[in-house]
Amino acid sequence: MNWYKKAKQAKKLENVELKGELKQTKNGFVYLDLPNNLINGLFAIIDENNISKPPYNQKKYNSVGAHVSVMYEDEVKDKNLEIKEIGEEFNFSLGELKSTKPEGWDEVDKVYFLQIDSPELQDLREKYGLSKKLNGHEFHITVAVEKS
Repeated sequence: MNWYKKAKQAKKLENVELKGELKQTKNGFVYLDLPNNLINGLFAIIDENNISKPPYNQKKYNSVGAHVSVMYEDEVKDKNLEIKEIGEEFNFSLGELKSTKPEGWDEVDKVYFLQIDSPELQDLREKYGLSKKLNGHEFHITVAVEKS
């Protein structure tokens, strides 16, 4: 049995209360900044072949580190939004560990992620006229990737 199924069955990560700081990149991407140690700790227990840490620190990913995506650049630019809550802390709880084949990420066969629950982030999106969910997906933290 692999690591995320074990953790999911044990439910040790669900309902853990955490918080992060809301930040925005120069190009408008809004995200909840998290300590990289959160990902490092989870990654350390992965027992899968061909798995690597997410490419958070590469320039093409805005060098943001571990994070939860909150608003994409195009959402902010299309509505000419000025997010006043930048710098504030938002709470969330960890949900289920999952994996999927990501769309549009050709160099990755599978992505492992933790869903998170954050009514505060949903309310923030709605405040600015956006849907509660980002592209119809639950908020999440990418933990690991399996490259092609």
